[in-house]
This record gives sequence, structure tokens and C-alpha cells, in this order.
Amino acid sequence: MNKFFRINVLFITLLTVLLSYSCSDDDNDEPKENGSKNNNYILLTGDMGQNQAYATAYANMPSGDVNNIKTGSLVFDCNGLQSFGNWVFKRASPNKKQATLFRYSVNEAGNLVEDNELSGSQASSRFIYNDTLGFYTAADLGLLKIQKFNPSTMQRTGEIDLSHLKSSEFGYQAVGTSLMVAKEGKLYVNYYTNKENQEENYRKNTPPGFIQLVVIDIKTQKYEKTIRRDGINFIGYPAHENQMWCIGDDGALYLCSHGFGPTGITNNSAIVRIKKGETDFDQNWIIEANKYTQGTTFGAVCVKNNKLYTLMSTTPMKFETILTDDTYNFYTFDKEDLSKAPTLLKDIPSTTYPFVCGQVITEIDNKIYFRVVNNKGNNGYYVLDNDNTFKQAFNVNSGGVIWGLCKLVKKDK
Repeated sequence: MNKFFRINVLFITLLTVLLSYSCSDDDNDEPKENGSKNNNYILLTGDMGQNQAYATAYANMPSGDVNNIKTGSLVFDCNGLQSFGNWVFKRASPNKKQATLFRYSVNEAGNLVEDNELSGSQASSRFIYNDTLGFYTAADLGLLKIQKFNPSTMQRTGEIDLSHLKSSEFGYQAVGTSLMVAKEGKLYVNYYTNKENQEENYRKNTPPGFIQLVVIDIKTQKYEKTIRRDGINFIGYPAHENQMWCIGDDGALYLCSHGFGPTGITNNSAIVRIKKGETDFDQNWIIEANKYTQGTTFGAVCVKNNKLYTLMSTTPMKFETILTDDTYNFYTFDKEDLSKAPTLLKDIPSTTYPFVCGQVITEIDNKIYFRVVNNKGNNGYYVLDNDNTFKQAFNVNSGGVIWGLCKLVKKDK
């Protein structure tokens, strides 16, 4: 078995120690491989078993065989990454209890470095709306409150109080613990309720049989309504950087329900949507994973040119082997005619589950990239090229399994 696939079967405990110092090795980097002040491509690779990863900046999209451990690589934990503009953001890990969120940028030497942090308690989820407005949640600041911050200064700027939702019917209520996203001037955050005094936990809680989102108008920062979608359980995921949603080029918001249960996928994973111009779920539209493979799960979605891209396994997902079962394949759906069978993308090899990687299917430079990690030596990205064929963009042969890929863009002043 590939050495990078060694894992602790209790994978849920692996999102732990964050290290943030520069490292070096004997590799002599050529200047062209370093990042630049303008556009930068950030590649995150690492060993989940050791919970150590390397984030490296490149001036150009990596190609060919890649060694991702270079002079100036930043040591991260393995829970993925997300970007906004010219910054990388990561949730804090438990060893820095006074930091909610870390921000990174590329320095003069072309290396990714930590440049600021948001002090406070750990964030369970966040969404950055623009350069000066972001949202996050922190349990000790209130389970029914959305915190605001300025991404440019990394300072907390206030809160949106949803305490009016509190009801004696429930022992536990929380907003924004696993999902936070904006569309057309509205902020959507998950709303979880439990009759018992216990936070959302798919391994312990009785599945509610529905999901709820609170809708907030961003301009006024006022509560508008709560929307509900029956037939699925849980939405998004806390504690790592796989957002499990996308805004399609059709303007609709697509959301993954992972379907996790105590022993595996026992809660019917699905993809649902909120269409452009609307603020409620499309109640007539749903892709249910069990219709194709009983016990598989959706962990990524991308919508472009009327096609919905996702991946599914040919066998039921098991927690014990979630990082080593390379039984997932990429498919496209006709998003406006779900009666049509999904199309297998045959030119892309099978892969493992996305887990913490938020860029399993990602659009960069107007091309769609597909993360492929398997036991056959694939550890890179395939790309839908201009000739409408799928080709390997690059493969990482040193540095660990891929856990993130994004492009930073410096805005013109």
C-alpha cells in the first residue's frame, strides 16, 4: 500500500495540531517555481496519519511530476484550505485556543506565510463576503449568534443575534455550526435543533429527517426566515475546509448532505439546491445517492455549462477505510433533467473520498480540475482541457497526499 495512505482508523480525531513555521530541505528550487506578488497557485499535500502537510506557492499551475516539499514550504495540518482573493484562510486547531481563524499570504520571497489571525475562540464555520465583511460562528460567543469580522484587518466587528429563535421545545439549538454561504445578498446558515442538550453529532443524534437554514439579509443584517428541506439529514460539515457546496454558473446554490450515520452512510446522502432568484429550497429537485449505490456519499459538487459534476463510490462507504478505498468515480448529471442517468467520466481514474479537501472538483482559470488519489500511484489532478478531453495536469510524487489546491489573485488597485 502507498505509504501516504497510512491512517488511524479513528480518522475523526485527526483534525488536531496546527503547525505554522517555515521548513526547508535539500531541494534546490528554481525561481520560476516560487510564488509571485500577482497570481499564485497554492498546493497542500501531506500525511494524514502524521497530521502534517506542506503548503507551497507556485507562480504557475504545477505540471508534470511534483515534489511539494521545497525551501519555504509552510507546514500545515491536513484539514484542507480555502482562499479568498489574495489570501488563504484556515480554521484554528486546538493547540491555539485563542485564535479562531488564521490568514496567510505570499511574501516577497514568493512563500506562503501566516500574516494575521482572528483572536477569540475556535470557529466552527465561516464565510467571507468581501474584503471588509466576513461571518463566522464561535460557540462561547453564543450558539444562536453569527459573528462578523473584517478580513482585511482580521478584527471582529459585531454580531447578528438570532436569540429570538430560542425555544423551550429544544435542549440544544445552534446556527452556523456546519454551513455558511451567501447567494444574491442573502446569508444562509444551517440551523440545528435537538430535543436533548447535545450538539449536532451524526454518530449519536437521532436523524431529524430534515435540514433547516436561516436566511439573513446581508445589507440590513436582519433575520428573514427559516427554510426547511425534508428527506435528508445534516448539511455541510464542521471542523475542516471541505465546504460541500458550490455556486453554479447558473447562479444556483448546490448543497451536499453527506448522509453519515453511526456506522457509515445510513442517512441517505443527497444534493439539493436553491435556484437563482429564489431564497427557498427547490422542493422538486434532489439527487439521492442511494438511487445509484446504496451507502455511497456525496462530498463535492461543481456546476458548469448545464452539467453537475460529482463523485460516487461503487461500494458503501466505511469510516474505517474512508481514506484508502479508491472506489469513487466522477460523474456528470444533466441538472435540468435528473431522469437521465449520470454519465461516468471514463477517462478519469477512480479515487478516494474527498474527506477534508475542498477542491476535489474545482474551477481554476476557467478549467475544471478533478483530484485523483488512489492506490495505483495517482496523486494529482486531471483537467477538462480545451479539446473536451480529460488529461492529467500533474502528479505529486513527494510531499504526501493532496489536500488542497487554489489560486490566489492580487486585485489591481
